[in-house]
Amino acid sequence: MSEAVQDPGEPRALPSPATLAAHARDADPGDGVLDGDAAVEEALRRLEGVDDLDLAAQAATFEAVHTALQERLADAEG
Repeated sequence: MSEAVQDPGEPRALPSPATLAAHARDADPGDGVLDGDAAVEEALRRLEGVDDLDLAAQAATFEAVHTALQERLADAEG
């Protein structure tokens, strides 16, 4: 896979959280992305449409998703 060389002076464009969530949901399990965890999938679903929210609502959504993922990770670690 070839990647475009970026001028170091240019700011790097980052994908939106909604794009990342959609990619994670649609990823092939052979790509190294685990799937099938209902709590993680629900957290990712909460990111859909976050780009359309005002800044305060985005921050609240990110915080809620972050908390849900931390709780799921703590459960998985035992």
